[in-house]
Amino acid sequence: MPDNLNYTFKILARDWHKRRAPNLKTVEPVTVDIPNFKQEHNHMCTMIVTYSDNSTKELIARVIHNQLAKRWTVDGMELAVEVVINEV
Repeated sequence: MPDNLNYTFKILARDWHKRRAPNLKTVEPVTVDIPNFKQEHNHMCTMIVTYSDNSTKELIARVIHNQLAKRWTVDGMELAVEVVINEV
């Protein structure tokens, strides 16, 4: 794998409103950082999520490679992100 790659993480929407009553004060995830990310299927990593109320949460996450869609995602159960590969 080339060393000249860097990654950004795009937050994937989850439609929980179909199962739960809407909450008037929704706190949305704003940014995600995964300091120990490896582009390796089933790699366990730490996902640090910052929310719209400036709170943060650390999630245990797993890197997933979808061979059919040819895309990488990181799933922290409460939040999932798509890996966007940027060549430098």
